[in-house]
Amino acid sequence: MSLRTPSINHVCIAGNIVRDAVVNHVGNNNVAVTTITVAHNQRYRGKDEKWQETVAFIDVEVWGALAERAEDFYKKGVPVIVEGNLKSNSWKDKEGKSHSKLLVRADRVHVLSYPEKKEEEKE
Repeated sequence: MSLRTPSINHVCIAGNIVRDAVVNHVGNNNVAVTTITVAHNQRYRGKDEKWQETVAFIDVEVWGALAERAEDFYKKGVPVIVEGNLKSNSWKDKEGKSHSKLLVRADRVHVLSYPEKKEEEKE
């Protein structure tokens, strides 16, 4: 009998966007893409029983229609919940040194509080 290990790659992260998103368009089809960074704060009790806080900064790659809305809604400080999967990127720098980075490729970005529009945008 062969046991099959399930292959699950699902991530759900809640936090605040670190900086305003900038949308780029790539490829022959001019597909929209942006990368946002989400700060996830986690509180815990230290050895001294006092509350401590750590912050993890998670890069999130957003494609297509989700990315098209980025410049309007993905602003610094906006709270979001991101659903997606982990993706590994590898590259070599100018000196030929290898690098890799783990990031989240978003399937959904739930904006929990929309940014206020500036006065000139309201008119």
